[in-house]
Amino acid sequence: MADWKSHLLPALFLLHGGINLMFYGFPAVMFSAVIPASLYGKLAWALPFLILGYFALGILALYHLLIHNVRRGKLLGLLYFGAGALGSAVVLSESLHEMPLLPAIFALWLALSLLGMLLLFRGIGVSWKLSLVAMTLLGISALVSASTAQWVVEDYYAHVHIGEIPENATVIVAYPENVSPPNGTG
Repeated sequence: MADWKSHLLPALFLLHGGINLMFYGFPAVMFSAVIPASLYGKLAWALPFLILGYFALGILALYHLLIHNVRRGKLLGLLYFGAGALGSAVVLSESLHEMPLLPAIFALWLALSLLGMLLLFRGIGVSWKLSLVAMTLLGISALVSASTAQWVVEDYYAHVHIGEIPENATVIVAYPENVSPPNGTG
């Protein structure tokens, strides 16, 4: 191993992608906690696009770090890790009374995001092989999360349609109810 430090940053992205594949519904929870409740009804449809954009930041950050556009790579990486840290902190502050797995996942995501920000500030290089694997895993993870977020959005609007307006997607994920599909065939 020529330079083990060049594996640190891509490893954090890999861990983010792997954690997200194991618990693929939590980016929807993270974004629904960050979006103010007064705007959530107007922006719920955008949840899958927010998730795709979030993971695209990570992919683009690694890409720009690989092509030696370090300034842009750092900026995109800081946006990615900053959004992850902010979302995790908000969810942690609201979910301390939840089952221990949810706060544990978000605490780990927060710690990895803060470490990623620190590594970006220090300006270490990245391994191209591990970065390519991390970019692929982040892409797959983004697609899985965005497709499951679409279910959360549809369930949210089903609740709105029957007159039970939930505060955000966290309510739906935590306390799901059986409702007729949006097309009214149930």
